[in-house]
Amino acid sequence: MLPSKFLSSTVLSALSFARIDARRPPAWIAAIAATVVATLLPLDVPPGLPGSSVAAVVLGGLLAVAAIGAPPRTGSAALDAGWAVARSAWPAVGWAAALLLRGAPQIAAWGCLGAALAGGGLAAVARLRFVPADAAGFVLVAVGVSGALGWWGTAAWEAGRVGAAVAAATMAAGIAAAWAVSTADRGSGTMRHLASHLLTGAAMAGTLTGMVMWLFLFPELARLDLVASLAWFVALAVPAATLGDGVSHATVWRRCERAAPLAPGWPPRVGPGRRRDTLRAPLLAAAILGWPPFVAAAVAGFGGGHAAWSTAIIAGLAVGVLLVFATTALGEAAGLSPDAQQSAALAAVGLAAVVLLRAAAVAIPAPPASLVGGGSRGPNDVEQTDGSCHTSNVAQPHAGLPARFRKGSRSGATAHDMEWTASIPTA
Repeated sequence: MLPSKFLSSTVLSALSFARIDARRPPAWIAAIAATVVATLLPLDVPPGLPGSSVAAVVLGGLLAVAAIGAPPRTGSAALDAGWAVARSAWPAVGWAAALLLRGAPQIAAWGCLGAALAGGGLAAVARLRFVPADAAGFVLVAVGVSGALGWWGTAAWEAGRVGAAVAAATMAAGIAAAWAVSTADRGSGTMRHLASHLLTGAAMAGTLTGMVMWLFLFPELARLDLVASLAWFVALAVPAATLGDGVSHATVWRRCERAAPLAPGWPPRVGPGRRRDTLRAPLLAAAILGWPPFVAAAVAGFGGGHAAWSTAIIAGLAVGVLLVFATTALGEAAGLSPDAQQSAALAAVGLAAVVLLRAAAVAIPAPPASLVGGGSRGPNDVEQTDGSCHTSNVAQPHAGLPARFRKGSRSGATAHDMEWTASIPTA
């Protein structure tokens, strides 16, 4: 049981931060983005895609990082818990507003849970005295890993709620680990100097693993490498390009940097500060994440097979670099703070993810009603009963269908049924 003094201090600090955050643009950006995302999030997602509950947990965590921005350095556990509660409450308010608009309590609940867990994770990481970009990057990586495990849980147990629970448990375990490490570090700053190297090393290991597993061994799953590469890019590039180290991005340093002219000649010499971080961060992230798919495409001769997905990954990273450049440039022109620029960029990422998920849900045909009975639950908590809707029949896609609906059999099947069964890929 937590001491009453700690709870009272947390509540008072949360109320104080809430009054301050009412004047912060990142808080309003995250709240509005959460409302839009929760309203557009599809409720029924076909098998093979992350369920809507898993997506809600991940998007809730993403928008919580957008609302918090650079973590305040307080040195007090109660104050850290206070600002984590106050700032992660803004996207939670957006999810609650979406509940009133569309009436989806499960989606709103999972989104609020994801926001609360990400806020707690950022508070735990902040106690390690990471620079703002590294702190946000670590939490975004944790959100991505939880989403991947939640996607796996949805496919393994064929239930969206189980997948969302796996994602939430993963984020909770990350919070516990961060608090344990911060207690063991005891302010020595050892982890602070290793943070950037750990992020870069994890990204390199992840991209190499994705190249081997999804581009060479299992090329039919190459789309997963595209999703993972873009998620890594967001975690590495967006906080580094917007928040930076928290010092060179401060207002006073930015004014000095604007007043200093660039050195003549080509290429222009870019000194330390926000201008260097904005240019270097997305290019470095794209180089780290882009060379494994480039190697895979070169091995395949840039034609056919997994080379198409490798090219798509490289193109996606190039587009990401341009979008980060555009976001930071527009933010600087509009006079937005680094926190607001990160919030806008992450909100755009969340909206893009929801739009892509809706497009995928429309593009993948759902099983016809005549193939679905009553009894069990499908991956997205929708009532389904026939084995034809379960991923356990991937090896033999027609094994769970009644005889009249199997490919090659036409007795008792409608034209729509035969069209759907013909679209199922064979093993």
